[in-house]
Amino acid sequence: MRKALACIAILVGACGDDGPEPIAPEVTDPVVYVDPTIGTGGLGFAHGSCFVGAAVPHGLVKVGPDTSGPFGTVNFLHYSGYWAGDNFIRGFSHLHLHGAGATDYGVLSVMPVAAFDPAKTTVTAYETRFDKATERAAAGRYEVTLANGIGVTLAATARAAVHRYTGAGAIVIDLDKTLEGGRVDDATITVDDAAGEIRGRLHHVGGMSRGFGGYDVFFVARARAPWASHVVWSAGNPPANVATASGTGVGAAIVVGADAELAVGVSLVSLEGARANLAAEVPAIDVEAVAASARAVWGELLGTVLLTGGSEDERRIFYTSLYHAFLMPSLIADADGTFRLAGGQPQVASGWRQMSDLSLWDTYRTVSPLYAWLAPASARDVSRSLVAFGAGLGIFPRWPLAIGETGTMLGASAEIAIADAVARGVADAGGDLAWPGLRAAAMDATAPPAGRGGRDDVEPYMQLGYVPRSKGRSVSVTTEYAHDDFALAQLAGALGHAGDRDALLARSRGWRMLYDPSVGFLRGRNADGSFPTGAFDPLELGDDYAEANAWHSLWMVGAHDADGLAEVMGGRTAAIAKLEEFFDGAKLDFDTADPAGANFPRPYYWHGNEPDMNAAFVFAQLGRPDLTEIWVRWIQDSLYAATPEGVAGNDDGGTLGSWYVLTTLGVYPVPGSDRWIVGAPRFPQARVRVGGRELVIVAEGQGRHVAAVTLDGVPVTGAELGHARLAGAAELRFVMSASTGR
Repeated sequence: MRKALACIAILVGACGDDGPEPIAPEVTDPVVYVDPTIGTGGLGFAHGSCFVGAAVPHGLVKVGPDTSGPFGTVNFLHYSGYWAGDNFIRGFSHLHLHGAGATDYGVLSVMPVAAFDPAKTTVTAYETRFDKATERAAAGRYEVTLANGIGVTLAATARAAVHRYTGAGAIVIDLDKTLEGGRVDDATITVDDAAGEIRGRLHHVGGMSRGFGGYDVFFVARARAPWASHVVWSAGNPPANVATASGTGVGAAIVVGADAELAVGVSLVSLEGARANLAAEVPAIDVEAVAASARAVWGELLGTVLLTGGSEDERRIFYTSLYHAFLMPSLIADADGTFRLAGGQPQVASGWRQMSDLSLWDTYRTVSPLYAWLAPASARDVSRSLVAFGAGLGIFPRWPLAIGETGTMLGASAEIAIADAVARGVADAGGDLAWPGLRAAAMDATAPPAGRGGRDDVEPYMQLGYVPRSKGRSVSVTTEYAHDDFALAQLAGALGHAGDRDALLARSRGWRMLYDPSVGFLRGRNADGSFPTGAFDPLELGDDYAEANAWHSLWMVGAHDADGLAEVMGGRTAAIAKLEEFFDGAKLDFDTADPAGANFPRPYYWHGNEPDMNAAFVFAQLGRPDLTEIWVRWIQDSLYAATPEGVAGNDDGGTLGSWYVLTTLGVYPVPGSDRWIVGAPRFPQARVRVGGRELVIVAEGQGRHVAAVTLDGVPVTGAELGHARLAGAAELRFVMSASTGR
């Protein structure tokens, strides 16, 4: 097949200017197409919140710049610590979120200075301008030159970072610096000149982690060459040449030569763990060697998909999106597998890697299925990590961060992530271990001792079939519970619990009780069965919905119950017409609204948020794949770009990136199941290489519409494929046409 495409490219190129563009050859080095600055710009609800810095897949350490600029350090632009429009660097901290819509981490900050003086113990004293033209961001590596001439190079392993500073006179280690809204309420640092080691701990309470009381970060640092001298400080006291400082406002500075390299090992478990992590992952302090190793790891992962064709920008968007999908979740276990959860004793992960930083309400929709297909080991790690959280905390989390549960967002999304892994055949996903706790939280009349976690409103839901309006955000909670029930039913069936499966499937259709035919939308409903009286505006971001309006909230249930959606609307024709109205309204909004409108919630299709991101595929589920092809391509073309503003909203742990990867490969998941909805590929060919197998996805012919689909030569009829068929095939072929016809 590769030879055939190469011949096509040669022939097309020989046709002169009148023929179509030559097909670009297959990618040989996907890492060169990763641009970590994509998604770092945008304002308000259009801010991608993407991490810029050095990291490896799932690395706990994400070392990078925390910046400020024309809007200061305001939260909504600095969830990841960095915003593309800033011009000051405040330090290079070791822990960051990626794409989140809330603030945490941004701690254990290091900053080079030309010379240290007693004033340089706070961010405002040592922050420095930088020139964007000097930035070089790549997979596993970050470089910049500060305005004072100091050159910075960063590289990372999973649990350590290496810093190289050229032209520096001293290095400040600031344990008090956080992102806006966070605080370090206790810290200690020791500079051991004889051992050549800087070690310490800080306790951080961030914007999200305050939900469980915060977490400790332990660190051990070593320099490639001995430092000349040091000072430490705390609580506003002047710097002193003593070994240890503790309390609040803690920091240290070491005087170094003009060219210095510093390696920092990190642990969320213990100081001994941080030291062992550093020894295991950075045996020699060499930033170039660490960066090369990180690049190789990314190359192996990104090489899971090798594209043929497409423009340079399309390739950059694709591989950066795939890169984004693996920045989170983060490993929280030490190199020997030891991890700790809030309130618990250290334990050891055996057979999986313990992870956290899971934006589950977002990631279950695209990231979990992408892992199950392209990275089954990551899917296993996520599922087993959620099982461990369930056992350790007594509840399955909604948004675990570091060692605890933040309680952010709504629904029982852990159920979907676990069920998805099991349904798609991920080995050792732990579904049997999760089932008793998941079932008890979702179905027992009496709540488990630790509570129900994301199912905290399930009791009235069990009684009424929906969550009543008095509970708040009731439509969104009901639709989430409906999909949770659907996914949990798949898990029940896989484990042989037929009665529970049938009961959960029946419950998953309860959302229909919220459809009010008098307005044509899902609405909050009172416990007595009545709908509220008075005016109804489907564009209003009202109390019945979570981060959505009635238009956004209508389509989420289509993923698992498209037939039910058609039924309540009066048939497939009526449902398709309503969905066309939704997308027509979206396009009109994008074409006519002031450009600043992108910074605010979109009234119709809102790709930067999750509840309606499956909407374009509901067309295919209702029998109109041609409309899916049209609107998916519109989303790809309109809402993704190879620029800092190229992600339409918070990437939420790779959620939007995974959407792009999957849709450009021509499929989209029904989360929590083994089902894939068939769309249309964007590239002439993609080779998907997983577990020693290879699936070639081919787009044959010109045009953007699909005339026919075959899997290993057998025609694909209907809207969907099962996961086993897709993952076990050798060729998925789309016959493309300039006109619709499937």
